[in-house]
Amino acid sequence: MDEKKKELLYKASEVYMKYGVKSVTMDEMARQLGVSKKTLYQFVKDKNDLVENCMLLQHEEEKVKIEEIVKKTDNAIEQMLHISQLIVSELQQIHPSIFFDLAKYHPNVMNMMECHKHEYICGSIEQNLINGINQGLYRKNLNPKVISAIYVGMIDLVMSGELMTASKLSPSEVYSEMFRYHIRGCANEQGLEYLIELIKNDDSLSAHL
Repeated sequence: MDEKKKELLYKASEVYMKYGVKSVTMDEMARQLGVSKKTLYQFVKDKNDLVENCMLLQHEEEKVKIEEIVKKTDNAIEQMLHISQLIVSELQQIHPSIFFDLAKYHPNVMNMMECHKHEYICGSIEQNLINGINQGLYRKNLNPKVISAIYVGMIDLVMSGELMTASKLSPSEVYSEMFRYHIRGCANEQGLEYLIELIKNDDSLSAHL
């Protein structure tokens, strides 16, 4: 991807994360980016194309960051903890209306998100579960395919906004609770002991557990 386009998409993504999607017109986006609308249309066809390109870039960036985490440690529990930190950090920057806006006004982009979750995210969680079982950190009687599907289902619940409306919690708070539920349900006694040691050595992890 052209570097100028990538830079523009990074900035546009930040605008959408801050203000939501529906409320930001192309005129407003051009103003926020400090470019003319003519310049903006040199890189994208219309608003839907801009939203789609922003989402594609976000997915690629997420893949790179997760792959970096996996390279740093082969421990399944540690990988999940750091992936959780990454996701919570991202959710804290997201405007509450963004998932609703995408579902209602940009269904094709929402479909892209669904494919990303059910292919890449679900596959990554399944592999993490397999690795954790082999490392003696997760329960041997886990079914990785079923648990990874449940995990993605819980992400859907976070994104739907229903829990936030009912509980008045932020997406990051809901996800943190979801993560606790997941990791403590999967870990065996050895895995839980490892969790406790990780928390002792890294205070930043305590918020997630």
